[in-house]
Amino acid sequence: MLYAFILAAEEGGEEAVSNPILPVSYELFWGAISFVALYVLITYVLLPPVQRIRNDRAATIQADNDAADTARAKAVSASAELADQLAPVRAEASEIIDGARSEAEAERERLVARAEREVNAMKEIAESEITSERDEAMVSLRPQVAELALSAASQVTGRQISDGSAQTVVDQYLTNPN
Repeated sequence: MLYAFILAAEEGGEEAVSNPILPVSYELFWGAISFVALYVLITYVLLPPVQRIRNDRAATIQADNDAADTARAKAVSASAELADQLAPVRAEASEIIDGARSEAEAERERLVARAEREVNAMKEIAESEITSERDEAMVSLRPQVAELALSAASQVTGRQISDGSAQTVVDQYLTNPN
């Protein structure tokens, strides 16, 4: 077809050739009517339900956001209220713990003092027993020591020493050994 148009233009025909790009007038008329009908259909029939659904969704989302904000505020206030209620309980628990610690410390000190008193009493009893045992041993050994000393002194000096003079020296030495 393009070839025919070029041939016609070369031959110099006087026939008016129409432009294939420009629409014909009846196409413009039906295109305008179709455009207006489609515009009216979309604007008044198809678009309102879509907008209504979109608005309903936006309202639901906003309501959910408001409910979440309200719940969040309630949670914060409940948390603050709980903290206010727990403060005296914590203070009381701290006082109880401190009291228990001081009682335990007092009990420990009392037990330590009692144990020290018992140890000191045992020590005194042991010392008195040792002293009495030593005194008994000294009393029971005195005659034997005196006899042994007399015998040793007699052998060293080579003469007989009397029991009376030796007994006074032995008694004096045994009572005060220094």
